[in-house]
Amino acid sequence: MGGTITGLTASLTLQLNGSERLTRSANGAFTFQTEFENQSSYTVALTTPPDDQECTLQNASGQVNGADVTNVQVTCVQNTHSLGGTVTGLNGSLQLRLEGGETLTVNGSGPFTFKAQFTSGHIYAVSLVAQPKGHRCTLTNGNGTVSGDVTALAVQCSPEFRFDTFASAIRVLGQSDFTLGATNQGEFTPSATTMDGPAGNAVFQGGKLYVSDVGSNRILGFDGLPSENGASASFVLGQPDLTSATASTARGGLSGPYGLSSDGTRLAVADASNNRILLHQALPTGTAPLPDLVLGQEGFDTANGACTASGLQAPGAVSLAQGKVVVADTFQHRVLIWNTVPTINGAPANLVLGQTSFTSCAGNDPNGDGTPDGTATASTLFFPEGVWTDGTRLAVSDSSNNRVLIWNQFPTTNGQPADLVIGQPDFTSRTAATTSSRMNSPTGLSATGQQLFVADTENSRVLLWNAWPTANGQPANTVLGQPDFISRNRGDPSSGTRPSGRSLYQPRGVSLAAPHVVVTDTDNNRVLVFESQ
Repeated sequence: MGGTITGLTASLTLQLNGSERLTRSANGAFTFQTEFENQSSYTVALTTPPDDQECTLQNASGQVNGADVTNVQVTCVQNTHSLGGTVTGLNGSLQLRLEGGETLTVNGSGPFTFKAQFTSGHIYAVSLVAQPKGHRCTLTNGNGTVSGDVTALAVQCSPEFRFDTFASAIRVLGQSDFTLGATNQGEFTPSATTMDGPAGNAVFQGGKLYVSDVGSNRILGFDGLPSENGASASFVLGQPDLTSATASTARGGLSGPYGLSSDGTRLAVADASNNRILLHQALPTGTAPLPDLVLGQEGFDTANGACTASGLQAPGAVSLAQGKVVVADTFQHRVLIWNTVPTINGAPANLVLGQTSFTSCAGNDPNGDGTPDGTATASTLFFPEGVWTDGTRLAVSDSSNNRVLIWNQFPTTNGQPADLVIGQPDFTSRTAATTSSRMNSPTGLSATGQQLFVADTENSRVLLWNAWPTANGQPANTVLGQPDFISRNRGDPSSGTRPSGRSLYQPRGVSLAAPHVVVTDTDNNRVLVFESQ
């Protein structure tokens, strides 16, 4: 009883009728020792397959018919293995190239696998074709030798924006084209496509874009990042419908909402004229949802300003990150910090910056005597209008001091001085100017943790630092909204007042959604969407 083995590269074991075992490690003929009487039944099975091979048996069972059985055929082939891994942190697409083979396009974060299959021992090399828009990606484990399915390729992406000075936006919201800028497009009442002085940082999270339409006392919600100019909002917060604009102190109402923030799960709203922060525990997806929590007030039916640990007055910005809540309490010249997200209405803050105590609320008042000083210090604020944190670092737009203060380690004590200042050469200067290293009433700001964007409002521009500032007065690298660092034009061309896709007029918010940057171009009554290179 026997046959032939082909394609074998390792060793295998065959078994005859569940009894005799035969191990072979080479191709060629094989014969079992057991002999059979005529008409006896036989079955040959593969009990131990060779490493990294698949073997098939033909003519492996039957009856002896008056002669030796020699036609049992064992055919082995090498296993093939997949090559892939995981992409993290990508919002968009990238291409990976397999040396000598295919190019694979990967859309978004998640697992990926090349179509090609490989046998053990194959040496592979994978590379990034190019950096995707608005990201910096690194590939690890891109080279190796196949010994099984490869799943260890890892592409880690993080936002990295690349813009030329005076870059043009790709999209406008609130106006039908880039050359228009009228309040509510010239109409008396708002609609799903109009805006009235949008301000503060927008939020793009959970597939929704949220924009504070300040003059209409509402937040517009868009499904996705719109792909057409003048797109209609899908839903609204603060109003019963998309044509209402009444200010309200009610739980579902808004009055002059400014900055927004999200930690990926929640949405926080700086409801400025109601002197409160509203917190939605889940990202709203429809019209007129009710917030779950309020800070700055003991309940949803009051709007009092107070200089206390739990009071607010015209907060202009809020930032949620790593379980912390940071609020620019603008008209009380301070920043309030909750070290954990509160669970009760009106919860007091844990920390105050810009003041010596929770009951001091004058601007530039380092000694807390209630009288503003003429100069600034590293520990004072004067109408702060923007905050950003990643839970480790903190940046504050100190608007009327014409600067941004930076804490490289998250503050832990009341009145803690900043580590760094940009927009001014030192902590005591506060003069407005239009250069690459000076500012004029900065408001909204956002960061990736490496790059920093600041809406330099009165200079009608957005400034970009391509690396986290490390020196006082460090100049910006790129400017959006102006042709250079010394211009502060309202329109484009500079001799007029008409806007364009690359001009800005007193923007008050900038938010990041790689590869896009969303700018609230306040006095042009629109939102511009820029796309990174």
